[in-house]
Amino acid sequence: MNTKLRTIKITSRTALGLVWFYEGLLPKILFLRPDEVGLVQASHLVWRTPQLTLQILGVAQMLVGVWLITGFAERAAVFIATSWMLILIALVASGNPSMMIDPYGALVKDLCLIACAITVWTLAPRPSPSA
Repeated sequence: MNTKLRTIKITSRTALGLVWFYEGLLPKILFLRPDEVGLVQASHLVWRTPQLTLQILGVAQMLVGVWLITGFAERAAVFIATSWMLILIALVASGNPSMMIDPYGALVKDLCLIACAITVWTLAPRPSPSA
């Protein structure tokens, strides 16, 4: 792979990882927002409390972010991150459809993250058939 493409792939993967890490740390661990707690509560996908559920999700998101940043198994990492993101979009849309049109919110950011994931998926080496 030439240097430009490698730089694009690493930049996209790192940006994706940083957003995942940030989204896990700030809104789910350090600064829980009432609207997110309400969404989790309304989903009935709660383990013990909505706050604890968000904190567990936050830690998981941070781990995915670190995984993406490290570059280990890039295709698997972006597949898992993008699948998770699509599931979250569906859950948010069903729990609070108005968040989908928020110009500072989920959908606008997620479309950019999906573009980064597609870039990494396309440029990452494919696993060898013997593996």
